[in-house]
Amino acid sequence: MRVLTEPEFCHERLGEQFDRALSEYDTQCRVDVLVDQFLVPRLVPGAEVLDVGCGLGFFSERLQAAGARVTASDIGPGLLDRTRTRVGCECVQADALSLTEHFGKNRFDFVLSSECIEHTPDPRLALRQMASVLRPGGWLAVSTPNVLWYPAVALASWLRIRPFDGYENFLSWRSMRETLRNAGLRIEREMGLHLFPFQFGMHRLSRWCDRRLQRLRGAMINVCVLAHKPSV
Repeated sequence: MRVLTEPEFCHERLGEQFDRALSEYDTQCRVDVLVDQFLVPRLVPGAEVLDVGCGLGFFSERLQAAGARVTASDIGPGLLDRTRTRVGCECVQADALSLTEHFGKNRFDFVLSSECIEHTPDPRLALRQMASVLRPGGWLAVSTPNVLWYPAVALASWLRIRPFDGYENFLSWRSMRETLRNAGLRIEREMGLHLFPFQFGMHRLSRWCDRRLQRLRGAMINVCVLAHKPSV
């Protein structure tokens, strides 16, 4: 059993401040892509879905509304309590780096994780663990910040514009692709989100860029990937 480190509990420590730090616009954009565009068209009623790093439960809520049997997982008991209250789904305290140990291999039809893996000591291991608990024929939807934007995020944290003080191990598009392929998954779709910081407030323009300028996704803030685990 891995010993969890203090920086990993950053969001749990934030408590009510976590709500205020979240952007409703950014969260909705990620729900739209990862759930509504990536998973819902492939979802059948009763499919078993694992939400890794569920946070406040926004993704679990949308998945359950779409007919999935959701298991929400996080390392923070307070976050799980709030997800349980919001969604009413099964909530399990589990480490993203030890999913196989907790759930076993080939356990879920779908796995989703949004803005979680970068807050672990080893985001690549987290992706491999998600691939392991995914059943053959299953689908993984994951998002994480683009390492290209790490200097700007680090500066914002240093200036105390952001309240987060945990791990922020961002990946590149290339490292995300390589890790998933090496884990035996086939990448089916890619989308970038936010060509410029959503904090600027120009949300209509930002949405237009997300829809029309995907050829520039390598420069966008969020990396969103849909991957499939072949049946054979």
